[in-house]
Amino acid sequence: MRNWLGRIGLYELQRVKQYRTDWIFIIDLTVELGKQKCLVILGVAQEYLESVVLSSKRGLKHHDVQLLALEIMDSTRGELIEQKLCELTELVGCPIQIIADHGSDLEKGIKLYSSKYPSVIYTYDVTHAMALLLKHELATSEKYQSFIQKCNQCRHQLQQTELSFLSPPSQRSGCRYFNVEKLIDWAQKLLNCPIDTLLKLVPNSEREILNQKLIMKFGWLRDYLEVICLWGQMVMMTRTLEKQLKINGINQQSRIEFEKNQFSTSTNFISVFQDNILEYITTESSLIPTGKTFLATSDVIESIFGKYKHFSSRCPLKQIGQMVLNISLCTMNLAAFQVLEALENVRYLDLQSWSSQVFGQSMLSKRKTVFSTFSEDTDIV
Repeated sequence: MRNWLGRIGLYELQRVKQYRTDWIFIIDLTVELGKQKCLVILGVAQEYLESVVLSSKRGLKHHDVQLLALEIMDSTRGELIEQKLCELTELVGCPIQIIADHGSDLEKGIKLYSSKYPSVIYTYDVTHAMALLLKHELATSEKYQSFIQKCNQCRHQLQQTELSFLSPPSQRSGCRYFNVEKLIDWAQKLLNCPIDTLLKLVPNSEREILNQKLIMKFGWLRDYLEVICLWGQMVMMTRTLEKQLKINGINQQSRIEFEKNQFSTSTNFISVFQDNILEYITTESSLIPTGKTFLATSDVIESIFGKYKHFSSRCPLKQIGQMVLNISLCTMNLAAFQVLEALENVRYLDLQSWSSQVFGQSMLSKRKTVFSTFSEDTDIV
């Protein structure tokens, strides 16, 4: 089954894509253990984006995009990213937009490419942009950092207790500023939860005893009441913009649409934060041609990476290998005729040849070579 899927994925990767002048490139890098990274470039036609996706008031789905390029790279220097983009341009045409985060290698490569193709619009993904704004404010905030520490301590203290269901959500260090709202939402809902509701959820508890336990475990939240409200306003602003741009796309009217929201800016801190959001919208939307609506987020590629990592987690070693072709499968509508055509055109030998050329000997194979050796003198029991 794994080899069949690999053959179908390789077919989709190598299938000739339509040459167009309105491609939107969505670019990102993924990495496993080892030195290699995988550069993935997805494509969606701007005509399709406007007529099918945005007209339906929804974001991009996996089957809306096509896999235009998948490159396994030992180095992701900007010059090499630029080279891959130029090679792809020769095959499918020059894009009208490239959307990505501001990772240093990607950003350098895209800017080098844009110097050769100045008509290309480089858009900063709104999800990463808003997460960076939150990080800028919260990473340097002693109050927020102490809040995070208290949440971690609270979670450990509640393990194996009758109140464990009230534990703060855990946060992955690599993407904590993408999910700030989880902690803020937890704190706000817990602070507003009636004691009667909790009494029903903790059987055989008396009101006074339960109240004392809650004060002991969560009384520290009182020190953060005011700032939790401010953090909640910040998160609401960023999520409002993300929802707007992900559903409606980005155009020269985006700032006007965002300003229709009546946000409370009672403090100077929140007012400055809102100004930073407006600066992002102004900068990115000013590049969009009049009357056109472009893509504002690379969420679809992050989602596909997540699906790929779910599959690759079953591998004994975290190394980029043949299973990376599952990225191709995510973008396909696997109809019977497509499967038949793929299996008729890509043989198992073709898959083996591609894997050997791209990856060489796998980490698992090398481990087997070392650790599976045995001495002929060994007595077998």
